Amino acid sequence: MAGREVSNNPPRDGRTLGDPVRFGHYVLNKRIAVGGMSEVYLARPASGSSPAPELVIKRLLPAALGDSRAVKTFRVEASLHAAARHPNVVQVFEAGEVQGEPYLAMEYIAGVDAFRLMRRTQSDKRPISASLAIYMARELAKALGCVHRLTDPLGNPLGIVHRDVTPSNIYLSEAGAVKLGDFGIARSIAEKPLASGNNVLKGKYAYLAPEQVSGEHFDHRADLFSLAVVLSEMLIGQALFPGAGQLAVLLAIRDCRIDPLRAARNSLPRGLFPVLEQALAKVPDERFASAEAFYEALAPFAPPDCAPLVTELAELVRWAADPTTLAKKIEGALRDSAKMRIGTPLPQRAERKTLPPPHPSNARVRTRDGRTLSDVSFAKLVEFIVTGELGADDEVSMGGGDFRTVSSVDVLARHLPPSTATTNQVDGPGIPDYAAELGATSMLEVLGWLLAHRETGLLFADRPARTDAPEADAGTGRSLAPLTTRRELYFEKGRLTLAASSEPSELLGEYLVEKGAITRPQLESALAAMPRFDGHLGDTLIGLSLVDPVEVFQAIRSQGSSRVARMFRWTSGRASFYRGVKPQRVDFRLDLEIPELMLAGINESMNDATIVERYKDKLDSVFVPVRPPRPHALSVAWPSVVVVLIGSLGSGRKLNELLATLKDSRKMDAPDVLRAVELALAGGLVQNAGPKRRA
Repeated sequence: MAGREVSNNPPRDGRTLGDPVRFGHYVLNKRIAVGGMSEVYLARPASGSSPAPELVIKRLLPAALGDSRAVKTFRVEASLHAAARHPNVVQVFEAGEVQGEPYLAMEYIAGVDAFRLMRRTQSDKRPISASLAIYMARELAKALGCVHRLTDPLGNPLGIVHRDVTPSNIYLSEAGAVKLGDFGIARSIAEKPLASGNNVLKGKYAYLAPEQVSGEHFDHRADLFSLAVVLSEMLIGQALFPGAGQLAVLLAIRDCRIDPLRAARNSLPRGLFPVLEQALAKVPDERFASAEAFYEALAPFAPPDCAPLVTELAELVRWAADPTTLAKKIEGALRDSAKMRIGTPLPQRAERKTLPPPHPSNARVRTRDGRTLSDVSFAKLVEFIVTGELGADDEVSMGGGDFRTVSSVDVLARHLPPSTATTNQVDGPGIPDYAAELGATSMLEVLGWLLAHRETGLLFADRPARTDAPEADAGTGRSLAPLTTRRELYFEKGRLTLAASSEPSELLGEYLVEKGAITRPQLESALAAMPRFDGHLGDTLIGLSLVDPVEVFQAIRSQGSSRVARMFRWTSGRASFYRGVKPQRVDFRLDLEIPELMLAGINESMNDATIVERYKDKLDSVFVPVRPPRPHALSVAWPSVVVVLIGSLGSGRKLNELLATLKDSRKMDAPDVLRAVELALAGGLVQNAGPKRRA
């Protein structure tokens, strides 16, 4: 770099760097990467060669410097990354600040990341050998073992989860080294979240663990799942969780559908598939307990001498990093293309999917009884269908076309009530297997019955609509409000798979506006664009970049739970269960446990004052666990508050003693303990033995 002038002012325009620039006691030579919040520069020491002749500087983008949360996140990354010192972790030389701007000085790894290597090997049909893939995975397992074992100065475990074990964060050197980097979204389980959404995720979606996708608690075993995904993709040369859209990928992950790996099991080293299957288990407790355990499980498939694999990786990295090989490949492809244009016709190639123009908002509606509506927007059509104002046999003309039945228009038919073919009357399909008047029987009891029997079928519930419904439509004389409020809840072996509601306020868009995920104008824009995305609002919001895919995924599940929870406030109506009835379609399987639905309903219907009042006369009552537990109690996951409650009961305790114990030991407030008691009673986990008698 001799002979080039060095500027003393770090560039803050967020664009590429021209001449070298002084930055503290470093010189930034050129920017080599930029992300959403930070940028990375190839740099060197301003004098001498310490800590390394060539290194990288990571710093925040100018726009992020004014965001206190972004600065705090960067500092957390710096502290966590700097603490992880291991040969398989990218080394942090220094974490400091220049004029109040935080930065990281890290080792520079000449080579490629695993994403580029995998992409090149797949495009050139030069697969990574199984032994090399396993070697790389074991090296990464050693890195994760170091990260997961980190402690504070007093020796207390930090419980760090990397959260972004993806190919783009795996660095491969031209010397054959394998290193884990980028702690930008790593976190310590012990630390307080930087925002209210502790489970909001920013990692690459295809490598998330099922519990991360579902918004549940996760720990270091999520990293091991991600590592198993990376290893699987290196072995099979394709995505482990493919899908037509991002929501489809997230569903495949949540359900752990590893079909591509299962299809390739016979081509894997003998005995490797069961190891991968365990690492990719849906339930964290069924996976390997630690990175060290995963490392040892892969040991039988690794050669005693890894030196040849280091050499093999080094050669592969140099090949992938060599720009001339790519240039030659492009040149060859262009030459072949030219020959084909001259001598032979080009093969048919799949056209890139383009979005059709949106339907104009001048749809016309013709009902079976002869009434018509004009100038109906697509969003209003969907609302009419969901609320039951329009049925499968009513007709719609969209964009000036011919009238067609709602059931024959795909983008509309998907919004018909799931049970249209079986529950076209309020009384449901025949005689129910279970029925309850909701004025006399609570929804908590109804769900308790479904849980105890691990039922599969449809719970159809309805109640009269509000009496203060809007007036009839001026142009048609037809009311725009449903005559009844309807819920259709589908269960499979005691798990909720689908929850449909006839209330406009419970549509996904309204739910997201209520939660503050999107604004009303954003919802209106998305509703207008829905026909371009086959009538899926979730896909529309993602396609328009209005909401993060994981946020949409979790919102759909949360909305399903909310639809059930709001039924706990019903003081009238009827619930009927029809065993074995299945929905006509399920676009998004909720897969929610009944106990979490019960707890959500208790929280919805009983505030602190209500639950305390309910139990004020039972403080001397002794609550005892049901022994042995009933079969259904062992087949579901219970909320953590219930697990803590059962663990504190012993053989039985008075309620006032239990409240005092959990307040002191677990810092649980009395209302939360009482809600856990309410759920445990309804779920058949505990029973009230009555007041304890004095001797």
